[in-house]
Amino acid sequence: MKYRNIHDIVGGIALIILGLGAVFYAQRYEFGDLNRMGPGYFPVALGIILTVLGFVIAIPAFFQSGEPIHVDWVPLVVVMASLAIFAFTLKALGIVVATVLATLFSSLASEFSWRARILVSLSIAALTYIIFIFGLSMVLPVWPWSH
Repeated sequence: MKYRNIHDIVGGIALIILGLGAVFYAQRYEFGDLNRMGPGYFPVALGIILTVLGFVIAIPAFFQSGEPIHVDWVPLVVVMASLAIFAFTLKALGIVVATVLATLFSSLASEFSWRARILVSLSIAALTYIIFIFGLSMVLPVWPWSH
């Protein structure tokens, strides 16, 4: 049985859908022109670029052979569950603790040592704090007691 390059086909189609979604969503904003770009200009331009790249990736993949898709379900479920853990604990525990918990849980999908898992989790929590609280000035609970 001859398999198509399904990875590139799916990736290209995903880019096409994302690009077209950005173009259609941005229609609600003023487009402007090249001299005075409106708020819809960049999303439309980016959406068009993503759509074209999606076609450039997907069309040749129909003519290439490839491997069948093999999904590693355990890492997929662990990483998706870590996103849910972050979403459900962010408001109650704050961004630092929620990030550490989600990162520690998602690291169960890898073969890191516990020391590496803890160091990576603390590093990502620190970067998250610096980027979102200081850099972007987002109003998020930082700690469980800072509501």
